[in-house]
Amino acid sequence: MDGKMKKIHFPKTRFSELAARAGGVVREAAVEEAHNAIEASRGESDAVIESSIAAIEAIAYSAGPDLSVPQMRDILRLADQIVTLAGLFRYQELDAAARSLCDLTDGLLHAGLTDSAPVIVHAQALRMMAPSTAMPVAPQEAQRILDGLRRILDYFGFTSLSNAQGGAEIEDATFEVG
Repeated sequence: MDGKMKKIHFPKTRFSELAARAGGVVREAAVEEAHNAIEASRGESDAVIESSIAAIEAIAYSAGPDLSVPQMRDILRLADQIVTLAGLFRYQELDAAARSLCDLTDGLLHAGLTDSAPVIVHAQALRMMAPSTAMPVAPQEAQRILDGLRRILDYFGFTSLSNAQGGAEIEDATFEVG
């Protein structure tokens, strides 16, 4: 190297200019405002969860003993929607049951299996854990239900999609210039 320092130039963007300005909203106020906005949509979200569970039930119960590939793809899409909303509103047991249904349906698709019975069991679990349920299950009962769903996945030899990625975390990267 010739002893000169290299300069790094960052492009000017609208975001970088806004971030450099003084003023704005205090972090805590922004977080509180975001939390309130999310909470305001809880009722609408619960309605979407309810309609997604009802759609899964309709598909599973009308399929007979075998599901078609398009039906399984629809179930997977609907269950993924439940995962997203359940996670956002911290419906932990519902989130776990919907993730299990995603794992099951994905496993069935990849294995070329069409059995509707385990999907129906998962749909029943979703119904019991839905935020709109008239009689919510106690935490210990919910855990027994989730353990039963896990046993279904184990029976088929399906792994969790989230665990299959190993839970690998992104390591800090160090960049050197010079």
